[in-house]
Amino acid sequence: MRSGAGWLCSLCSCCLWNGGCTSVGFDLMHPWWLLLLLPAAAAMVWWYRGERRLLGARKKAVAALRSLMFLLLILAVAGFTLKAPVDKQEVVFVVDESKSIASQKQAVAFVEEAIGVKQADDAFAILGTGERPAVEYPLSVETPNALELGGVPNKNFTDLAAGLRLAQGLINTGYQPRVVLLSDGEQNLGDAVREAGYLKERGIQVDVSYLKREVGAEVLVKNASVPATLYQGETFTLTAVVESTVATQATLQIYEDNKPIAKSELQVQKGESRLSIPLQATDSGFHRYRVEVLPGQDTEPVNNTSYAYGDVLGKSPALIVEGEPGDAKWLSEALRAGQFPFRTATAATMPKTLEDLCRYSVIVLANVSGVEIPESVQKQIESAVRDFGVGLMMTGGDDSFGLGGYFDTPVEKALPVYMDLRNQQEIPSLGLMLVIDRSGSMGTDKMELAKEAARRSTGMLKAQDTLGVLAFDTTNWWVVEPTKVTDPKELQDKISGIAANGGTSIYPAVEEAFYKLEDLETKRKHIILLTDGQSPEGDYDGLTARMREKGITMSTVAVGQDADTALLEGLAEKAKGRFYSAVDSQSVPMIFSKETALAGKTYIEDNPFTPGIGQSKELAPLFAQGLPQINAHIAVTEKETADVVLANPKGEPVLARWQYGLGRSVAWTSDAKGVWSNQWAAWSGSSAFWNQLMTWLLPQYQTDAFDMRAGITGGQGELSIRLQEPLAAGAVLKAQVISGDATQEEVPLLLKAPGEYVGQFNADRPGTYLMSVVEEQNGQVLNAASSGIAVAYSPEYDLPKNGQETLAAIAQAGGGRVLNDPADVFAADLPPKWSARDLSYLLLLLAACLWPLDVALRRISFSTARLTAWRAARQKAKTERTEQNREQQKVQSSSMQGLKRKAEGAAERRTGQLAPPPVKTPTQTQQAAPPEPPKQEESSTVSKLLDKKRKK
Repeated sequence: MRSGAGWLCSLCSCCLWNGGCTSVGFDLMHPWWLLLLLPAAAAMVWWYRGERRLLGARKKAVAALRSLMFLLLILAVAGFTLKAPVDKQEVVFVVDESKSIASQKQAVAFVEEAIGVKQADDAFAILGTGERPAVEYPLSVETPNALELGGVPNKNFTDLAAGLRLAQGLINTGYQPRVVLLSDGEQNLGDAVREAGYLKERGIQVDVSYLKREVGAEVLVKNASVPATLYQGETFTLTAVVESTVATQATLQIYEDNKPIAKSELQVQKGESRLSIPLQATDSGFHRYRVEVLPGQDTEPVNNTSYAYGDVLGKSPALIVEGEPGDAKWLSEALRAGQFPFRTATAATMPKTLEDLCRYSVIVLANVSGVEIPESVQKQIESAVRDFGVGLMMTGGDDSFGLGGYFDTPVEKALPVYMDLRNQQEIPSLGLMLVIDRSGSMGTDKMELAKEAARRSTGMLKAQDTLGVLAFDTTNWWVVEPTKVTDPKELQDKISGIAANGGTSIYPAVEEAFYKLEDLETKRKHIILLTDGQSPEGDYDGLTARMREKGITMSTVAVGQDADTALLEGLAEKAKGRFYSAVDSQSVPMIFSKETALAGKTYIEDNPFTPGIGQSKELAPLFAQGLPQINAHIAVTEKETADVVLANPKGEPVLARWQYGLGRSVAWTSDAKGVWSNQWAAWSGSSAFWNQLMTWLLPQYQTDAFDMRAGITGGQGELSIRLQEPLAAGAVLKAQVISGDATQEEVPLLLKAPGEYVGQFNADRPGTYLMSVVEEQNGQVLNAASSGIAVAYSPEYDLPKNGQETLAAIAQAGGGRVLNDPADVFAADLPPKWSARDLSYLLLLLAACLWPLDVALRRISFSTARLTAWRAARQKAKTERTEQNREQQKVQSSSMQGLKRKAEGAAERRTGQLAPPPVKTPTQTQQAAPPEPPKQEESSTVSKLLDKKRKK
């Protein structure tokens, strides 16, 4: 951030205040630190006047050096920076890609034309926004050949503010920034006007361009509402708000759940209309009311529906789901005799959504295989029990409990028993081989489900059992060599490493599994083969014949539509196993757990016995006269906090029950058909037994203690609760919301007024949101209530309101303009921007380098006389070296002349023309005489005498 102090510009030599320089210059980030110059100057004056050790030039040099160090340090603290103007532009395009924008052609054409006229060094980036923003094109200076948009994951909402926030993160400091928002302005999440103001404060200009939205004849239902709590037989009013762009005829239809209960013709007026429809609450339970308008003129049918929810208090019916017709015959007859309302269904016809399941007081699974109930529906059943107080009962049979594949499923979590046997020690050992297709056609999803299936089977095995896992494509790979299951976790970790790849070759894999299995010493031996492909080559008849000889069974699982079902079904039949066609691969894990249970053949206890009575409580009077005999039941293990009401002689539960969340659940491990328990069906207390058991499953708390209201605005839901009576001492109020995919969200409640609480929750997806509120005291539920609300369609299908006004407000808040011409996007109208480089560290480094010099000036003494003597000595040495060099040159020259004369004499002698020796003159003779030798001996004697005299 620039301060207000200007410094001398290094190029234009002008001093400016407020940094208005148009060339390279300097600036201060914290100019007020310059005030330190005053005390620093005072300190230097005080030091200079009081300093006595330094004199003359040294004192002045130290003063100048210290002043410079003070200046550097103060400038560093003040944030001395080098600044230069930025002349390149960066434009981030934020494109609205929500559903209200039917086509992106207008936005793409605008962006392409805009970047087509930019300068070569200007940069741009493109991001799209819906509920959340996503970068379509990162920052670049290169113009793409063709733009394609559509990378936003959720287009059901428009959050322009989130797009502007992400745009800020794409801004590069080396450019002049601009954000261009292309939208219809119909935001339903966030506040883009406020966000644009934040960008303006950060020096980022926000321009906007309006994307036209064509709206023709359109009729929609904005919302519908009914009282949250109703009483059976009560007359109430359903209120609906209808909005239209035209006046037209329409048909209004009202449905309770999926049953039509009202229909009328009406004239829809242009604008907003409020409709009131009188209805009567006939059936008890949690009901959904659907309002549909069928107009004569309309464009988009998605927004013609809305929903409301009401809880009709009374005795709600039970839902009995049978595996086969008649599997709950004994139970149905008893309930009919006791006038307990119920209805029957199969796994295929039973309700699949949480809101439909909450319509019933109790859900009974009578010998229904878990393979037939998708895991997603099992999650809804568990949530209905835990969060909304619906009772749950499971009865025994060949396709129930562990034999039904319920091991490690959501339904098992809600029941009071474990599906595997945890207390028995003498269980026949099992050798199990899992042969799993890992070819490329399995893909990621099917492969993950196959691995989950293998992990579940591993978890069901005991230490004495042996497991082998063989994965195959065109070759075989032992994921787990046949080994004892002493460490299930280690084996499950190995299974998790299987990856899909390659082709399909079934026969070699099955044959290898057979060879490994036939040598194992286990009581029972079983193979489970899973594949989604075809591989008919191989002697399957011979292989299955050898399996029968060795007592080895094999079951097969065909995954998807492309598997060779004929081959796999024939293999299962010949190998005395079972064939499963898993068109929905979600059922594969339950198939494996069911097969593992069946392979052990330890889950059906078929020795007749009379149950022992445990914690019977209110059922004790019925059992006082004795109990009939039971012929068979499914062996299970009770959970730690469950109550075992009836048990077999081994202590295994026949009837167990417990509290699970708001609801209760019961496990009856014999059948409800009257085959395994035919004497119980003929027992005189049979009807009372079942009716009391079903009554125990009903919620035991008051359900009309709260007045609940809910609404949704802009992807945010609000729950309002008004208490009919004050909370009990020490009690707390808790609320939660369950969405259509069974996602649970706790809702924090705030006290708005005495006896009134409010809470907010996320509602950013079209669908159903069911709410549960409980008053809890020391872990016990005193009161509870439930309600619901639905987002029938995305708010993107609402009629446009004031989009252009919103865009104009965004541009004003962001300091920008409403752009109509794409050529104006890169216009040179942005406020000047400076790039700054902080020089503080460099100044500190220079100050640190000057400090040793300051020390040197103060500690090292320099004398002028010594300096003069040093210079004279240096000059003398230089002169002596010059004279020595000259003497050496003379000697060398004389030597060269002598050698030259000798060479000439030798040449003359060789040629016979020897010249007479030259006649020397007296002068030459005198000059050539050798010098007189020094008197070394005399000098040596004198030196010795002098040394002796000094020693004396």
